[in-house]
Amino acid sequence: MSFASANVPNIVNSTAILEIGANDVMNAIPDILDNKLSIDSFAKSLSDKVVSQLQMLKSAGFKNIYVANIPPLDKIPLMIMQKQTKEARTIVSAYNQLLLAKTAVWARASNISNFAILDMNMFLQTALSKTVTNALGISDITNSCVGGEILELLTGSSSWVSLLDSEFNIKEAIICSDPQAHFFWDPLHPADRVHRLF
Repeated sequence: MSFASANVPNIVNSTAILEIGANDVMNAIPDILDNKLSIDSFAKSLSDKVVSQLQMLKSAGFKNIYVANIPPLDKIPLMIMQKQTKEARTIVSAYNQLLLAKTAVWARASNISNFAILDMNMFLQTALSKTVTNALGISDITNSCVGGEILELLTGSSSWVSLLDSEFNIKEAIICSDPQAHFFWDPLHPADRVHRLF
């Protein structure tokens, strides 16, 4: 059964939210770094796919459609550990700008009742601000609580000393001793308290 033919009662009054995962950007970074893919062609291809999916939602009968842009991936622990913050920031910026322009054109032409960009980029930047992190009791916005030390050993330049330290303190290497102080639960995802802000 195709999405467009799905039997959804009262679809006209339902809301569809389209979100692209950060994995699309992270999977493209190696090809961009190896000059196999340009940032512009990646941003164009991904934004074209989003507009195509928006059209599918409209064709299915949705009149209330929202699409999320990509958050600032340069702030997540994985990109920091891999030293790819500059690339992530450039790619996200190029994509988000193109997404905004293309979806504005699509929304005007499609006669949708309710359409908007959910600015996940600004949301996460605001959530990372001192005001919000202090209010939540978060003191660490760059390291993850789960798996960060192990991942850093695998991706970074580690020494035998840090490897042995990790062996003897395995619980802390897998799960931090102060999860409430961390903005990020794992190297990719915000902690539960931050998710509740969504």
